Amino acid sequence: MSAGLGLVESSSPIPAYGCTVLVGADDGIQSRVDGNFSIASWWRALSRSSHLSHSLEELMRGQSGPLLIALSEAYIEMLAPELIALPSNDLSRVRIFTASPATRMPDALRPLRMPYDDRLDGPDSPCRGTLNDFASRALAHFVAMGRGTAPQASLDSDVAAVCSAIGSWRGAQKFDRARHDDDTMLKLIAEHWESAGGSASRLLRYFRDELEIACEQSRFAALARRVRETKK
Repeated sequence: MSAGLGLVESSSPIPAYGCTVLVGADDGIQSRVDGNFSIASWWRALSRSSHLSHSLEELMRGQSGPLLIALSEAYIEMLAPELIALPSNDLSRVRIFTASPATRMPDALRPLRMPYDDRLDGPDSPCRGTLNDFASRALAHFVAMGRGTAPQASLDSDVAAVCSAIGSWRGAQKFDRARHDDDTMLKLIAEHWESAGGSASRLLRYFRDELEIACEQSRFAALARRVRETKK
């Protein structure tokens, strides 16, 4: 699923492009729209205009198994109207994997969210990682359990299987990290830029683990881009 090209086959050749749902990013989709902006309207227009894009209904046509969707909160917001518009028998086959809480999803989609939470990153989890890859790790764990392949598996049985699998896992350790404004963060990123080889992901890990500084991933990425421009 691409913010610039739509819903694309993994085998389709695509042009080089820069387009992201991150607010404030130089290549953010909001910066390409004059007037009022709606992420769902962007997706609807993109799906109609891109020759590479497919609709979800088209994707599910002739298929009997479940549709497993691993996305961030912003992408789910973008896709939500198309998901909700699916015929009820198709929508009932959707399983959603995301770090976003169900409370921030439309009512019609909340039951479809598989109940993975911070226990996926706790000490008992076999697939710990970062928030950035939470959704894909949750989906991978679901499939590794043997779920997601049976055409007739019910939503209730899939939810029960996840709850049973992670029920005894402990939650992720909570950290009390310092927080700074953008100006301070920019100075710190610039100061440590060379030691991380200009890698935003390595810098963020260093900031969290070594400097004990908190910064949301998308915000840090946007700040790192600003620093990268000054280094050119």
